[in-house]
Amino acid sequence: MESRLTPYQASPLIECKEAIVFAPHPDDEALGCGGLLSAYKAAGIPASAVLVTSGDYGEHGKAGTDVRENETRQAATILGLNNVVFWKEKDRSVAVDERTIMAARDAIVQSNADLILTPSINEIHPDHRATAWIVIEAARRLVNEGRELRVAQYEIGAPLTRVDVLVDITAHEKNKRDAIAVYHSQLSISAFDEFIFALNRFRTYTLPAHIKFAEAYNLITPQLLHHPESLCEAEIMRQERLALSDIAVPSAYLFPTHKEPKGILNSLFKSFRGFKN
Repeated sequence: MESRLTPYQASPLIECKEAIVFAPHPDDEALGCGGLLSAYKAAGIPASAVLVTSGDYGEHGKAGTDVRENETRQAATILGLNNVVFWKEKDRSVAVDERTIMAARDAIVQSNADLILTPSINEIHPDHRATAWIVIEAARRLVNEGRELRVAQYEIGAPLTRVDVLVDITAHEKNKRDAIAVYHSQLSISAFDEFIFALNRFRTYTLPAHIKFAEAYNLITPQLLHHPESLCEAEIMRQERLALSDIAVPSAYLFPTHKEPKGILNSLFKSFRGFKN
């Protein structure tokens, strides 16, 4: 049963012709997917980055945006990124609107990437969530125009609830650490490198013992982008709907007590009518 809920085999990378990573702040690209980007560098697969903000807010921005952007350029060299674009959106004020969605769409098209890396919609920082929705909506529109591409959500401040791919980054540990290490302005505030490598270590829980570090990703396929409402489905509901678990959820936890849910939730709940109290 467990293997239906999370991978038990690691992947060397996520296959693609070219990748583009959207990072809400300078350092998110290294923390969230520095191992995968290092794997692309080693494999000769081109990758680029969009930095949505330059991290100008509060304590994290006290070093100044010039410092933070220069740190990103250093990290990009280590990670093998062939291009870095700074949007300079206001930190903690990233908007999900037509302007930013079209900017993301244009960035994806110009990069010719078929894999787009973005933080998860379940991240706790508002800019991380906003970046995710901007990218996903831009990708949805491109898929509806006939483009074949996938979105891979990565984790930083909140672990993914659904994991489709575990990338073995053991061989790329040093490169990822080196890329994170250039962010002196952020590591002087907190040990973000220790936090993320603790998460990367935990992600090997279901993997063979020789794998020491892994990055987790949730893949959004073109099929899912054609049905965007499914992205908001709670993970426990998805598992029940697809019969991924042998343990049924008691009906008291599936049905609202006072009124019927509407829309997609209604169709989801209808599939559980067979459960009894």
